[in-house]
Amino acid sequence: MLPFLNTIGLTDKEADLYELLIQKGEMDAGDIIKASKLKRATAYKVLYSLEAKGLLTHKDLEKKLHFRPEPPAKLFELAETRYRELERAKNDLHSSLPQLTSNYILSVERPIVKTFEGVEGLKEIYEDTIREAKPIYAVHQLEELDPKLFQWLRKSYIPQRIKFHIHAYVIVASGSEAKTYVKRSKISNRTTITVPRNQFPFQHEVNIYGDKVAFINGRNNTKLIGMIIQHPLTAKTMKSWFDLAWKGAELFDKSVKINGFP
Repeated sequence: MLPFLNTIGLTDKEADLYELLIQKGEMDAGDIIKASKLKRATAYKVLYSLEAKGLLTHKDLEKKLHFRPEPPAKLFELAETRYRELERAKNDLHSSLPQLTSNYILSVERPIVKTFEGVEGLKEIYEDTIREAKPIYAVHQLEELDPKLFQWLRKSYIPQRIKFHIHAYVIVASGSEAKTYVKRSKISNRTTITVPRNQFPFQHEVNIYGDKVAFINGRNNTKLIGMIIQHPLTAKTMKSWFDLAWKGAELFDKSVKINGFP
């Protein structure tokens, strides 16, 4: 049996019967049953299934059913149909995956946790926020970031976030880099609020997006490591904490009143 026939949607029995008819040509049902050694009912079931797929035709000749194979080029049509069905299934899965994952997490009552290391690993976390395509609620500081990561965030990540219209709400610790960061908020599709670094010495960045929470240590001269925790209840709790922190942060930065917050 040709293995690719299974890939395009034929069962083992269908593939064997089609190959038999390709080799022998038109045959009556009795001869097919003898040659294939299939039970009568099974043979007819397989033959009619092949006909439904456009690979056989039948006719009644002298009170006997004869089956004739269609040209092998028909397999390309079957493959194209199979490909389109798989593409539709893939798209349906992609749209349903967030809900399925959420249901899975709630049913087993345990979060999905992934860890990442190094600059490339941390990039994966940020890229996940783009794939999620949900608003981002973040807390972080900019004064001690790894320079390679910092440049990538400015030149690659932020433009991507802007391109996909993903808004970020950020509480950032004060500092020289933070001043520039705040000035660029509008063009960066970001609402930013600043708090005193001496009172709120953030060590890690926290991103809350969708049903995920990311913790990122991107500080220079330290081990670059981060994690994504995916759990709807955890994300909801962290978002509530962020909302509370935002309300408190407004006491330090009145300018946020201009930009607003949902």
